[in-house]
Amino acid sequence: MPESAIPCEQAVREALARHSDLGAAAHELPADGDLYAAGLTSLASVRVMLALEERLSVEIPEERIGRALFASIAHLSGVLAELTGDRDQAVGAGR
Repeated sequence: MPESAIPCEQAVREALARHSDLGAAAHELPADGDLYAAGLTSLASVRVMLALEERLSVEIPEERIGRALFASIAHLSGVLAELTGDRDQAVGAGR
């Protein structure tokens, strides 16, 4: 599967594993679990966001950026799916 076509949730989990202190645990977290309760920091969320924007060739609108964007893997994946035009994954993005 080309990198640009990877599912948004997979991209989020990989970015969390690589760019936050969650490490490999990011692959085991429940999709609807609170990322900040799991140990995500504000600084790490910025690193994750920048990595995802680059990997998926999107820009997250300024009004969507904030703590709520990282409420859960499912929410972040849904927002990214909206931005990439993937309707199948956009469910639950909190439009």
